Amino acid sequence: MHKVLVDFLYSSGDGYGIFNTDDQLVYANPALGDIFSIPIEQLVGMGFDAIIRYCHQQHKGLKIETDDLENWLLYAAQRRRSVPFRIFEADTMDGRWFLMSEQCNAEGAILLHAKEITVQKQLQQALQVAEQQLRHLANTDELTKIANRRSFTEQAERVLLHQDRTDATCSMLMLDIDHFKQLNDEHGHLAGDLALQFLTRQIKQHLREYDLFARYGGEEFVVLLTDIPAEEALQVAERIHRQLAENPFQFKAHKMAIEVSIGVAEHKQSESLAVLLQRSDQALYQAKAQGRNCSVVAKPIVV
Repeated sequence: MHKVLVDFLYSSGDGYGIFNTDDQLVYANPALGDIFSIPIEQLVGMGFDAIIRYCHQQHKGLKIETDDLENWLLYAAQRRRSVPFRIFEADTMDGRWFLMSEQCNAEGAILLHAKEITVQKQLQQALQVAEQQLRHLANTDELTKIANRRSFTEQAERVLLHQDRTDATCSMLMLDIDHFKQLNDEHGHLAGDLALQFLTRQIKQHLREYDLFARYGGEEFVVLLTDIPAEEALQVAERIHRQLAENPFQFKAHKMAIEVSIGVAEHKQSESLAVLLQRSDQALYQAKAQGRNCSVVAKPIVV
């Protein structure tokens, strides 16, 4: 029976090894030698530290991702034998993945088992990529590739909570393209789509990486500027006006001025996102009423 078990372990596609109490490998099957990329005749008798050093220095076998090997070995020593049984994943330099288990007996010897899970890992990674892509699609406006209304709302609510906790100031810009229906009617929906993409690029030039920028709906855009009061937000709005005036939108042989009306509102302590959006929207319509292509700052709420 003993010979049957030894023959089974030797011919198994899974890796098996036994480390004695001095952490010296006293048994290994060929599959384990393949994982460590060390011939089995050389592998048996090596200490755990020596095996890891070999893999790290030769860039073979197990992938040891560290710039401080001594610290890595110290950490590994603390983990090994810390519990009677532990399980973990490890990958090799040739791209394979293994599910490793270490079973420790009462004397401190370790039975190491390694099962290849490369296919499962690849499927898991593919699913993670697909999930990230779906999440991105769910939160991104398809045409302009910036945040959509749903994503903006979720992020903006978190930003406002943080601004309230830190007693900081932020401001909202609500932008709407003037005479957008006329542009669509005269030049077609393709021109309208390209104009929205053009406007997105122009606005981005005046925003910081951490400002929230979204297409709120149709030809309406919204920006949440963190740590900026209304006076500075108005300056951003005016820079956007100048950018658009100096850079006309070109569609085929036509050059067209893209003009926007902008409502500016400064967030007040404990003010909800819905109220801030409402005040920004009211200021936007005041800009429309004043002749368009201008910015209006919302009046503070009188309590």
